[in-house]
Amino acid sequence: MLGSRHLDSKYDSELNDLSVHMARMAVRAEGMVRDAVRALLDRDGELARTVIRSDRELDRLELEADEMSLRLLARRAPFGEDLRFVTVNLKVVTDLERMGDLAVNIAERSLELMQGPGLSAGQEVEQLASAAMTAVSDAVRAYQARDSSVARVVLANDRQIDALNRGAFELLIRIASERPEEFSRALALTSVCRHLERIADHATNVAEMVVFLVEAEDVRHRGLNKSPSDP
Repeated sequence: MLGSRHLDSKYDSELNDLSVHMARMAVRAEGMVRDAVRALLDRDGELARTVIRSDRELDRLELEADEMSLRLLARRAPFGEDLRFVTVNLKVVTDLERMGDLAVNIAERSLELMQGPGLSAGQEVEQLASAAMTAVSDAVRAYQARDSSVARVVLANDRQIDALNRGAFELLIRIASERPEEFSRALALTSVCRHLERIADHATNVAEMVVFLVEAEDVRHRGLNKSPSDP
């Protein structure tokens, strides 16, 4: 699974089981994000409710992944790449679970917006949603393939998503101030934008962990060790 073989075949099996379990969780989280966005844009109430119901399953997968990782640490004392793999999963599992929570939040806002006519997600929100979904899809693909080059693409696109969020947020605030009858719907859509931006942040976190796993380089908070005069 990780390109190494061990004398203990049960150890190999436990590492592989964790990898398969994490892949299943990643696919579930990605699917929840995709379906939440579809429910929002298509005004699909049943799909939104399906996303909400899916949250319990994602929570179960999170607890099981934590248990598997901690058992490996306690019983097998992994080192090197195996240790990075297990510790990375302890971080990634949290980001995947939070993606699911945020997808539920979007689904709930979608149900609110379906209650009547009026302001709906426009081009700016759709662009943000598309970028966030791409970030999640690429981060999951990078994680499953152990592909740090794809992970670095996710990192490079983070600022663009932040800019899309600011643009959509500013537009919605302007609509809320100029059209009081749309205030509550505009407010709900600003929440959707915030959730989408946070989903992309969690995708970025996963991408950072992929780089660490593959290249043994910690790319988080890269400016912390620089002095103010450094380039």
